[in-house]
Amino acid sequence: MSTQYLVKRRKIIPLDSQTALLKDYELIMNMGGPNFLEPSFANIRPSKGSTVEGVIHKIDKQDLQKIVNTEGEDYQLAKLSVYMEGKRKTAYTLIYITEETKDIPPSKRYLKILINAAKENNLSTSYIEKLEKRPNVYYPLLSEIFSVRVYMWVWLRT
Repeated sequence: MSTQYLVKRRKIIPLDSQTALLKDYELIMNMGGPNFLEPSFANIRPSKGSTVEGVIHKIDKQDLQKIVNTEGEDYQLAKLSVYMEGKRKTAYTLIYITEETKDIPPSKRYLKILINAAKENNLSTSYIEKLEKRPNVYYPLLSEIFSVRVYMWVWLRT
């Protein structure tokens, strides 16, 4: 969802970016992280009546393939219908394949990234508030020290 991450970290410059709604899906933190300090990351799953807000980035096929290649084999490229400016459009996203059904609280650091991206892209106030109310994990000092290792772990994956 973070345009800054896409540009700065992945070196992918979107041709266009727009907010969108994904109906009948929910945001879930069920992608396991490397340890108890960074226990989970975001994913989506079908959920009748739920809605996920996000950003659709228009990129070329080479950039999409670059993302698919760097994320690894535990992801499925899914073609979904989203709503942009009230119109139904087709978009692609990666969904993490896991048997985990529980919502695992993410780190405070990671949740802050999602919240900042939501604000950066002007998602709805209610959606941002919902993100801000999500449970998260934080261990004073230890979380700050470990954030450098997490950064490197994520950097190496991309």
